[in-house]
Amino acid sequence: MFYYVVRTICLVLFKILFRYRIHGKKNLPEHGAFIIASNHMSFLDPPAIGILTHRKVNFMARQDLFKNRIFGFLIKNLGAMPLDRDRHDIMAIRKAIRLLRQNKIVVVFPEGRRSPDGELGKPLSGVELLARKTKVGVLPVYLEGSERALPLHARFIRLKRIRAFVGRPVKPETDEPSGELIRRIWQEMHRLRDNASKLL
Repeated sequence: MFYYVVRTICLVLFKILFRYRIHGKKNLPEHGAFIIASNHMSFLDPPAIGILTHRKVNFMARQDLFKNRIFGFLIKNLGAMPLDRDRHDIMAIRKAIRLLRQNKIVVVFPEGRRSPDGELGKPLSGVELLARKTKVGVLPVYLEGSERALPLHARFIRLKRIRAFVGRPVKPETDEPSGELIRRIWQEMHRLRDNASKLL
């Protein structure tokens, strides 16, 4: 109940403050497990992803966000799970795999950290590992505008438009070489970015 109350509040605030709009919503599966892979530019990105779908989403979030006990308790109840970015965090990966096998949604930011300039960075391999282990599809989502609404190191929110572009699902293939899945995911992400640029 708590999750859905917060989600509703975020949805209303995003529509009012940021004129939030979703493009390609038809690509969001109504049922079953899938991974959302999104670019990452702002602290506003997790709620922007969370309000994409009426289903609960689970985030892999950096471990130091849980150091504050109150904030850690809050985000844990909103679907976040700690991930140590500085090492191969087996426990976090196992938990994500378990959630996917329970037909849940897991959100990953493949770049690992917020982009300093708003451009797409080099993706890490974690999302490919999860997809191959669970054989579920990856849904690329490109967020546009969050870096202007709350830039890196900014202290205050700015009333800038935020849009989400939902791409075509990318599914792992049995015989493809390592690295090919993440290449296809990022190819779709670049296509979404180009579409977003055309609508500016």
